[in-house]
Amino acid sequence: MSKRVPSGYEKRKKKKEEQEKILKLPKINSFFSSAVPYEEGIINSNITQPNTKPTALNDTTLNIIESFKTEPQHSSSKVVPNVEPSLTLNDTTSDKLDTIETFTPEPAPSSSKDLDLTCRYPSDRGKFSDEVLDAQTKRLIMSFGPCKPDINFPRNDSNRKFSIEYYFMNTKSGFKIPRPWLCYSIILDMVYCETCWLFADRLNKSYHSNWVDGVNDWQHLAQKISKHESSTQHIEAGQVRSLWNKNKIIDEQLERQISEEADFWRNVLERIIKIILFLTTGNTALRGKEGKFGDCNKFAEGNFLRTVRLISDYDPVLNKLISNDKDCVKYLSHTIVNELIEILSSEIVKKNCDEIRTSQYFSLIMDSTQDLTKVDQLSIIIRYVKVNYEENKFEIKESFIGFYDLKHHTAKDYEQLIRKIIIKLNLDITKCRGQGYDGASVMSGKHNGVQTRVKYIVPSATFVHCSSHNLNLVISDAAKSHQKIINFFDTVQAIFNFFSSSGPRWALLAFNSDISNKIRAKVLKKVCPTRWEARHDAVFALKTRFVDVLKVLTQIILTSSKTNEKNLAMGLKKQIENREFVLILCLWEPILRALQGISKPLQNVNITLDQASNMLRNAVQTTQKLRNSFEDVSKNANELCLKWGISTSFLNKRNIFAKKHYDELDGDYRLNVTEENFKVPTYNVADSFGFLTPTTLLKLNDSDIIKYSYDFVLKYENDITSDFARQLIALKTVIINSEIKAIKDLAQFIISNGFPSSFPDILSACIIFMCIPVTVASAERSFSKLKLIKNYLRNTCNQDRLSSLAVLNIEREQTINIAIDKIINDFANAKSRRKNFLI
Repeated sequence: MSKRVPSGYEKRKKKKEEQEKILKLPKINSFFSSAVPYEEGIINSNITQPNTKPTALNDTTLNIIESFKTEPQHSSSKVVPNVEPSLTLNDTTSDKLDTIETFTPEPAPSSSKDLDLTCRYPSDRGKFSDEVLDAQTKRLIMSFGPCKPDINFPRNDSNRKFSIEYYFMNTKSGFKIPRPWLCYSIILDMVYCETCWLFADRLNKSYHSNWVDGVNDWQHLAQKISKHESSTQHIEAGQVRSLWNKNKIIDEQLERQISEEADFWRNVLERIIKIILFLTTGNTALRGKEGKFGDCNKFAEGNFLRTVRLISDYDPVLNKLISNDKDCVKYLSHTIVNELIEILSSEIVKKNCDEIRTSQYFSLIMDSTQDLTKVDQLSIIIRYVKVNYEENKFEIKESFIGFYDLKHHTAKDYEQLIRKIIIKLNLDITKCRGQGYDGASVMSGKHNGVQTRVKYIVPSATFVHCSSHNLNLVISDAAKSHQKIINFFDTVQAIFNFFSSSGPRWALLAFNSDISNKIRAKVLKKVCPTRWEARHDAVFALKTRFVDVLKVLTQIILTSSKTNEKNLAMGLKKQIENREFVLILCLWEPILRALQGISKPLQNVNITLDQASNMLRNAVQTTQKLRNSFEDVSKNANELCLKWGISTSFLNKRNIFAKKHYDELDGDYRLNVTEENFKVPTYNVADSFGFLTPTTLLKLNDSDIIKYSYDFVLKYENDITSDFARQLIALKTVIINSEIKAIKDLAQFIISNGFPSSFPDILSACIIFMCIPVTVASAERSFSKLKLIKNYLRNTCNQDRLSSLAVLNIEREQTINIAIDKIINDFANAKSRRKNFLI
């Protein structure tokens, strides 16, 4: 059934009744009084009446508006009938005031609460109803700016569509003038006038709603736009909007008060955020025994509140906050602090993930450990290459994502956790080109390990066993290869335990040396099987202080009154006071020193697989040279023996022969320790990229290049095109006179010389190679921060707070350029706040 339309007589009758009601209303000047400067609701009596004739604003109206100094009144229920003698308003002025919309500070309606502030275009017209919006929602819409998407606009049935060219007006002289009022709604597929939508007078007889509701007829759209922007309705709405923007609206004092209050609380929050960053980047605990500000003695407060009090002595903003006892809202509670910590860490992770998404590929680095409360913490690092084509450089980065507690430890659980984290970070797992784990079977298993499960999803995600872990395993296995070597390291550890367990003995060793002032810092070290450099530090310290150790042991034997201490000293002295121990000491020190030289570079973030392979090969060659130079080692051992008067000959012992079976051959047997024990899977991965090394590429002929490139394209078919071989052949002529030797240098050569578009596949191959991790040292370093953050005094720290604090500390370089204003806006928009932070 169609809607009933009133007849002309009914319309005229209704209009006459409304005019009679208007005539019965009192004049506006009856509401003014000399005793009261202004009462809320003075102008609303005329504005709220329907069918009032609006007129254009003139100078008289503006002067009257500016003369009003509005102040919010809390007792405005009564209207004062007195009239101020010096102020007279005629009917014309009263009618003109009707054209200005008064914006009363009302609480936000449900529409403003339902605003989706996280979307890309939050001010889209399609998200709101056709009714006039309240002041708070208008303020939010204007703060986000006009909705002007630059997308592939859809076509209508007539094959016409909207274009971004309509956002501008082209003058005859060729200038482009923007149209800030013109907006496009993606939801409605319509263009509309934001100015008329927000500020047009809907009571005006000449009001038209087509540019408020939206226009989607693209035929002759330019003429329609030109006609609307020159219309009276649009110009009047623009005047009201201009008054709004210039704070010349009737309630400007209230608006200014709201703005000043928001500015004050933003300044408070800015200082709180900077204090949090100052404390968290230095691994300093924030809380003490306090609950809320002022709940306990200020001397029992934590570092955060103490820092706030300290700065308040010199900062007027914090001083005003603390000294105001009437306002119980101070935003200094631990709940607010934890919320800000989470927002800050989320912003840093989001920024890093944005860089990861813009880069071509990334790799996963993971390792786990137990914290102080026996919870298994998984550290996740993402390695990627950040290329800056404007500055012609790139950077290999390893970004910390966070700690995640492990409740189950199967490969399937690890895989599900990885999937969940990748989805949460909005990353594409198909872009993963490398995996770096330790040697645990659950991680590196060939059949059902984590690396195999990830390869099932992404076949090109190459797994690399951590080179530093591998090197440490080689050293550990070598240290257990013979009983004499096992006894040697046990003796080194026993000497450390003997001196470190007693303060007087430790002090006696520290100062019982003729050159103690020079070597006092070189103290005995502990032999730790899991620390990569602990064995070298322990052996080197004992070799340096060998004579001092024997002196102190002798002194303890002669002067100590404790039988147990004497016996321990005699036993240790007997074990080290022979040439065999000294020879092993002089043999292991240069071996461990050579491996120590590559342990540090392997932990560098910028190291690549080819560099790691070369270092490991050099380590193998160094050990082979030491094996062939046994005479030099023996000479050094004899010199050390003579310093204490130890015999330089071995003690004669009875030979022990093992029973020989009938099928065994005569001859000596040695341990099956070969060169392969020093090799790691890094070799195999590096060899697959070996043809990309400039020195190798120049030696290959075209047929070999085609063969290597064919195998490479098969492995990385989603990344490298069939044009790869041609690019390699062409690259040979470009780098023939260059001095680059490594793949990393080749990538820099291509970028700095402007060749990325000429050799895109080669650059992609170089980036993939640099993405593949060499070690998990970054994950190991994160465990050091874990122990500092979650120590025995802070062991109740929950998982989210632990991870957020670790992100702020490990990625502290990112906190320097963090956008404080964005953090404050995110904090304000997260949920309803008792104070206003939006200006």
